[in-house]
Amino acid sequence: MPGLLYYLLEVTTVQTDWPVFVLTLEGDEERRQPLLDQLKEMGLQWRLIFGVDGRKGLPAEYEAMIDREAAHVKLKRPMTDSEFACALSHRRIYNIITDEELAGAVVLEDDAILTPDFPDFIRAGHHLTDTLALLYHYSGRALPWQRQNVGRWVMHRPTRRASGCTGYTLSLIMARELLRATTPVSCVSDWPVDLYHSRAWLVAPRIVHHAPPGQGPSHLEGERAAAEMLLQRGKKNPARFFKVNYYRGLLRRRLARRVES
Repeated sequence: MPGLLYYLLEVTTVQTDWPVFVLTLEGDEERRQPLLDQLKEMGLQWRLIFGVDGRKGLPAEYEAMIDREAAHVKLKRPMTDSEFACALSHRRIYNIITDEELAGAVVLEDDAILTPDFPDFIRAGHHLTDTLALLYHYSGRALPWQRQNVGRWVMHRPTRRASGCTGYTLSLIMARELLRATTPVSCVSDWPVDLYHSRAWLVAPRIVHHAPPGQGPSHLEGERAAAEMLLQRGKKNPARFFKVNYYRGLLRRRLARRVES
């Protein structure tokens, strides 16, 4: 009985509302205003979350929270200070969700562009996933039969990494998983976990958009482009041919189709 009582108390402390978090930086009022105007027009409330500013280098206080060597191994190039700052900023959101015992949250970067369908999707409760739902994504691929219809949208389970974290929703369980995966930070913000095995979803058509690369405000593109030039093409380990998971992954990739954006 005491254990059951503790469980009930723990459940009742979890908030059922999913707040809309707008991830931004101090001093970026002009950059985030178009998004805030959209949210206001849609009748949606938001909460500003101030991230880590890496535009002038990563502040020394965050060095203990990252692993530059591990990031270099994963990316096969140096991870930039701006990329670390971005990943740390999203990690801050995972921390807030877990610390405040929120059931989940809708996360928007401050340069997100919402489609007119965004409030319909949210008010219908389609964002209340058990894991992670990418409202914005590109280069996403999925198996045609691993999908579910939600209203006039389709949720696809990605077979590989889908780029972009401009807009997504995540549950408390997923926030905890992402927090573990980013302790320490050794990967870019999109994404430190395997989206297929984490049972994430790609929403199609997308209800959040982003300016094309090179257009609109960006704190990452310049440094990232320079870092990509240092990409190291290493030899792949032949031992992978003796692992069942390699062939499972290969089959998934061959059967996957691009997700409609």
